[in-house]
Amino acid sequence: MRARAFALLGAGGAGLLAFGVWLGAQRPSADAPAATPAASAPVAARTQAPTRPMLATRKPTPGLAADLRDPDPRVRRNAIAELAASDAADPDTLLAASRDANLDVALAATEGLGALYRSGRIDAKVLADRASDPSANVKIRVAAVNGLGLAASDDAGRLLADLVAHGDDYARRTAAISLVHQDPQIAVPALISALRDADQNVRENAHESLRALARGRDLGEDPTAWQRWWQSRAT
Repeated sequence: MRARAFALLGAGGAGLLAFGVWLGAQRPSADAPAATPAASAPVAARTQAPTRPMLATRKPTPGLAADLRDPDPRVRRNAIAELAASDAADPDTLLAASRDANLDVALAATEGLGALYRSGRIDAKVLADRASDPSANVKIRVAAVNGLGLAASDDAGRLLADLVAHGDDYARRTAAISLVHQDPQIAVPALISALRDADQNVRENAHESLRALARGRDLGEDPTAWQRWWQSRAT
């Protein structure tokens, strides 16, 4: 098959996510998914930021504050999901919950932060900080990068470019996918540099993002060839 699925968390066997990203077998218990690239994002013009949908406007059911502190993680997780979908969504509460000892609770809170970012209610740096936190579970870091990548903005593009250059393996792999949704003027140079990454999965993800941004052109994983192509776009 000409277009391989993006590699995210390893190079061996696979688990398949809704977005069609293969997870690596070298760390099967820690792997997490990331979003697939747009099939044919334009390069000639600046990527337009998508319209950010408003969160569902509804009041949480009574007792939510107490349930957010409930000893049962299932109750906390459901309370966080309800909070994130309500007009009472509080960034500080979600940020604190993204550090919950229970992974399901923390994931729900991180996804809630992504929804707040896409609706313009928090700064991109909040998610970037979670994505770069070495103490966070890898799934939390990947979820934070995913949330950051799905809304195009100059801040998100620069933060993702920094992550693909300086993040840990998981952040670099996910950022190489998420950059496909950002301004090509920021994304393409960062992705070309990522073709020199020591991690094979980062290189493969950067290659697939470049193919999407180049409307299907395939120059392999040769950064020099891609650099020549990109320079030709500016002439």
